[in-house]
Amino acid sequence: MTGGGCSSSIRASVPPAAVPPARGFEYFEHTADVGIRAWGPTLGDAFAAAAEGLVANMVDATAARRVGEAQIDVEADSPERLLHAFLEEVLFLVQTRGWVIAHVEADVGAGRVRARLEGEAYDAKRHGHVHEIKAITMHEMAVRAGPPAEVSVIVDI
Repeated sequence: MTGGGCSSSIRASVPPAAVPPARGFEYFEHTADVGIRAWGPTLGDAFAAAAEGLVANMVDATAARRVGEAQIDVEADSPERLLHAFLEEVLFLVQTRGWVIAHVEADVGAGRVRARLEGEAYDAKRHGHVHEIKAITMHEMAVRAGPPAEVSVIVDI
């Protein structure tokens, strides 16, 4: 360094703070069960992420293709019951039709959720072993409209 008006070519490399994705899910442990925490900019995004997290806990959905579509339309008298009813329908779709969901778009409002689910039929070679989920529980279920919206649910495995 020389002189008064100094200029430096040394740059500090500071890792950026971890920023969670705008929409996503994560699992949390619960005695003998699994918890799913999901979030998004809207309640529809959080519901959709919860559905994707539910399916990802059952099979490897990373290789699922968006070649087919299913619709879910449910109503309930509270946000928690609405989340429960929605995830029950997702679970039913996976268990009875062998459907692996790749992507979900959901719209939540006025006690109703309408969702479009894209995916494909289960293929053991690409989706791996199916891990059973027995039920969606109401235990410690939470729905926060946000923004950002966040939901949490515990599933019985």
